[in-house]
Parts: sequence; C-alpha cells; structure tokens
Amino acid sequence: MVVLRKTSTRTPAPAELAGWAVLIGVFSWAYFLEFRLLAGRWLEPDYAHGFLVGPFALYLLWARRGLMPRAPQGSAWGLVLLGLGGILRCLSTFFLFYDNLDPFSLWLALAGVALLLGGWPALRWSGPSILFLILMIPLPGPVASMLGYPLQRLGTVVSTYLLQTCGIPAVDRGIVITLSSIDLEVARACSGLKMLTLFVAVCIGAACLMQRPLWEKLVVVLSAPPVAVIANIARITITGILCETTGADVKKLHDFAGWGMMPLAVLLIWGEMGLLSRIFVSGDREEGVWAP
Repeated sequence: MVVLRKTSTRTPAPAELAGWAVLIGVFSWAYFLEFRLLAGRWLEPDYAHGFLVGPFALYLLWARRGLMPRAPQGSAWGLVLLGLGGILRCLSTFFLFYDNLDPFSLWLALAGVALLLGGWPALRWSGPSILFLILMIPLPGPVASMLGYPLQRLGTVVSTYLLQTCGIPAVDRGIVITLSSIDLEVARACSGLKMLTLFVAVCIGAACLMQRPLWEKLVVVLSAPPVAVIANIARITITGILCETTGADVKKLHDFAGWGMMPLAVLLIWGEMGLLSRIFVSGDREEGVWAP
C-alpha cells in the first residue's frame, strides 16, 4: 500500500519575491551578452529547446516552494562557488578559446548566491532548477562533431537493415542509403543529435516532476539517448519506405516523418514508465511530490 504524505507549502513573502526579482535582474544585466549569444545558438534546430529551459526552471522553483527555508541562514561556502564562477568568467574573457566557460560561470554563480543567502536548505530548494539550466548550454563543437558521424552511421546501418526486412532493395554506402529510385543521404541534420539534446531535456524535466523513486527517475533520464536513436531510425526508415512506395519529394517526406517522432518518443517513454510500474511494485514512494 502506498501512502503519500502532503508536503507543507509556504507562500513566499512579497519582500522575498522582490529580492529574488532584483537578483534575477542583476544577473540578467551581468550576463546579457552571454544570453544573447546563447539565444543565437538556440535558433539552430539542434538547440531550439533552449528557449524553454529558463521558463521551466522558474516553474520548478515555484513548484518546490514548500522547500524554501523559513529562516534562511547563509553559508560562507557560497563565496567559494562565486569565486569559481568569477574564475571561469575571467578565463572566458581573457582567453577566447575558453568562451564556452562563461555560461557555466552563471550556473556556479547562481548556486553560490543561493548558498550564500539561504544556506544549504536554499540550495536544496533551488538546486534542481539550477542544474536544469545546464541544458540551455549547447554542446561544444568538438563534442557535437564527435557524436554526429557515429549517429549518422548508426542510423544508416539500422535503417538499411529495416528497409531490407520490409522487402525494399536498399544498400548501405557510408551515410547514404541507395534505394532503387533514389539515394537517401543521412545528413548531419538527420543524425539524431537534435532529438538527443531535446529528449535529454524532456526526460530530465519529466524526472523532476515525477512521483517516482530516484532509481526510476534515473532510468527515465538514461533512456533518453536510446529513445532518440530509435525515433531517428524510425524517421529515416519511414522516409525510405514512402520514397519507394509513393515517389514523393524526399524533403517533404522527411519533414512529414519528423513531425511524428516526438509523439513516438513520448509514447516510448510513457510505455517505459508503465512497464516499470507493473514490474516493480514498491511501497518506497516519495513522501510527497517534491521530497528527495
């Protein structure tokens, strides 16, 4: 039998809300240039989810308001995190090669302010939101390049096998699938990197809101990469099948198949959660929505 206890909630005082609003404004001013550069990267298809990371982090703060400390007692350890954030900013400013460090300095600075003003209880309350902000930072170029080709190659090999299994003549030629009527190239945009970054963000956000044991949340988060790969392979395979059977334009078919991948991924994750609930019946559920 599962027994859930209500988590006490506390409505923050107007002075607290005003203080946090001023603090957010100061950080927004200090990191205006970095936010503008990040917004430019979010316009890329691979990182379009970056626009939703900040609003979801704020919502997560509000949803966890019951954990806000009633009598905040700051900790000097916050100065350590602020110092580390300042070091990262200096490295990013004086050594252009390390410009990717600047967004991470914001992450450390926010954690340092929460610890300095409210102590460890405040960091426990705001920690998930601060960690979630990492997802708004695009992958470094070398990492994205390192992941791109293996994902392209995996999508090509598996999709070719599935097409052959469906009775469609298909030959694997590197990152090109040769069909009887057309060559279907698995370009970088079709590598699945976009789905990978998006599904990781979605799964982490879902894990923050789930009323599940910690290990089930970890399973959901770790399942994001394979779900993204499966969805991308399904898109390539469906595009190949439609190209052979209808002879329609490849780009239109590719876009049409792409629209169906997010519902497919959500369905896979939902099925995974349902399967875990049926296999593992545990009374060790969380004490309330936001208890650790």
